Amino acid sequence: MARRRVDRAVGITGVTTEPSLVERGPRRKALPLPLIVVSVIFVAVTLPVVVDGGPLADDYHNCIRPTEVGYDGFLGESSRALGVVRPARFVEIFTIGSLCQRVPFGVVILVPLGLTLLVAFAIRGLLRDLHVPGAWPDVGGAIWLLHPVGAESALWPSALHVPLGLLAAVWALRWYRRERYVAGTVAALAAFLSVEQTILALPLTVWLVSEGEGRRRSTLWCASAAGVIAVAYALGPGTDPRAAVPLVERVTSIVEDPLWYLEYPAVGLGLHSIPLAIVWAFPVSVLLLAGGAWLGVASRRWLAIGEPPTGLDRRSLVRSALAIVALLVLVNLPLMTTVPRGHDPRTFSPTWLIVAVLVPLIATRVVFPKAAWVWGVAGAVAVACVLSLALSVWVRYRTAGFTEASMRAIADRISDGGVVQVCGVERAVTWPAPAGSYALNEFVYDWAAHDALAYHTGRQARFRLAGPLWGTDCPTRDEADLVVGFDELLRVAGFSEP
Repeated sequence: MARRRVDRAVGITGVTTEPSLVERGPRRKALPLPLIVVSVIFVAVTLPVVVDGGPLADDYHNCIRPTEVGYDGFLGESSRALGVVRPARFVEIFTIGSLCQRVPFGVVILVPLGLTLLVAFAIRGLLRDLHVPGAWPDVGGAIWLLHPVGAESALWPSALHVPLGLLAAVWALRWYRRERYVAGTVAALAAFLSVEQTILALPLTVWLVSEGEGRRRSTLWCASAAGVIAVAYALGPGTDPRAAVPLVERVTSIVEDPLWYLEYPAVGLGLHSIPLAIVWAFPVSVLLLAGGAWLGVASRRWLAIGEPPTGLDRRSLVRSALAIVALLVLVNLPLMTTVPRGHDPRTFSPTWLIVAVLVPLIATRVVFPKAAWVWGVAGAVAVACVLSLALSVWVRYRTAGFTEASMRAIADRISDGGVVQVCGVERAVTWPAPAGSYALNEFVYDWAAHDALAYHTGRQARFRLAGPLWGTDCPTRDEADLVVGFDELLRVAGFSEP
């Protein structure tokens, strides 16, 4: 007979304020076929970047700089800039630096891609630990992979700290729930040292997903580790202006630029990239969206659960809503207190992970949608997310080709150590292009252009850049060995203007 025990849980994670009996019998192992199918689609969509992609921005720097100053010098530069903040960056440095000039760069891209897939299966495991029924744990993992702008963290080696830290965070939750405090704390530390957004949010999440008498102990272990890391980060922020910000300025920045609170989630949720992707793939996108809506309606019966959700009473509903709001605030508070703020999709990944976990919990414990139109919209949204991913991949693929061709063209026209002025630089090399760093080209930063030239040609040059991003068309400083327009570089690479 299945063993029964008394648990205490809160809201949609299965936790109520009153004791409840929860079945703890053996779980049937199910093949994660739905998640495997979505994983195959995800890999197929991202394959062009893996097969024929190239470095992006910091990738070039992490590859070239160690060859110029040695690893000791480069690690010293990084330590001075960021202090003790996010030491997982050293994993990125060694991964990229040790492989970038020895293997095709797609092999390096496989590292964050593999970590992203592991996060999806870890989410599935967490939801199974929370006794989410049926195929809904697979849905949680699939939602994670369908992040419409998730390519920035999944396919950018210099952002591999994001899936690495989130994988560690999910495993910490699973271990704390099993009352394996040492393993959970080690995983939590790995998360804190990789993604700063986990430091404040993870202790609350541990409280929400843990159960029984182990909840307080698990939360205390996690919160203690978070406190140590938070103090260390505060005492050793380095010299980077975004890290070394006075406390008063961090607090006041929360109420500055209120428009950011609309723009940031809009970018992260794909409200910018999805319409662009639909236009980009039109008219095929219309057929795909219609097919997605049909599949969504057809999946309603497949995802149906044996017993309808019992729902939550008003008190539990309010507590659950407050816990979710608190969790979303805590995971984004490090961004809210950063000066200046950005809209990079990779920083939205922790929030998207919360969404991926909450959807199955709400559908199976609060309300199971019965209306066909809800399922149709869900299926269409899933397809729209795939289209958005495909757009990001297409832009990155085209940008990598442009970078290599343009750098070779510049190398043919200058001597080593020359000065190159590039006029009329645009943000992206093609249109449409989603928001975020993943769509940028190397001429947006002079250091990235320098490193890209060295990577592709072995030549050295100083770059002076101008264009709409700087509010001027062409640099006006000293004479240069080469003055070239961005539109000319696009033509050399076989592109038209974006």
